[in-house]
Amino acid sequence: MNEITVITPPDVLYNDVLSILVIHPRDELKSILNNILINAVEPVNLFLYELKADHDIEWLLAQVKRCDVVVLDLDSTEPFTYEFASYIIAQPNTFYLTSDNITPYNLLSKNRIYDLSWLETVLNRGNNE
Repeated sequence: MNEITVITPPDVLYNDVLSILVIHPRDELKSILNNILINAVEPVNLFLYELKADHDIEWLLAQVKRCDVVVLDLDSTEPFTYEFASYIIAQPNTFYLTSDNITPYNLLSKNRIYDLSWLETVLNRGNNE
């Protein structure tokens, strides 16, 4: 088992550890992510932005640019954050989940995902070296 550091607004952690930002994850997604992180080989910084009364959008946008991987659960995003969704999706390090097959998010990014299984490969990349 590795060291997983959870960071929430307004905190920031600067180190050379793989950093993952998860935006508005549903409970089911958090459970799946937890199971994946338990088996990770290297330490991980998990930046977590959830539904809250305080909107620290500056923190969120800074972490979108800073983190190695961003996972946006678009279907559970609150209206305030949703206003910034197109910008977040357009970032090359962002992977998004949605059940919306009508809105053409694919014009902004081809990084639509349907589950987190690919994340296991990212987290265990040091295992094969």
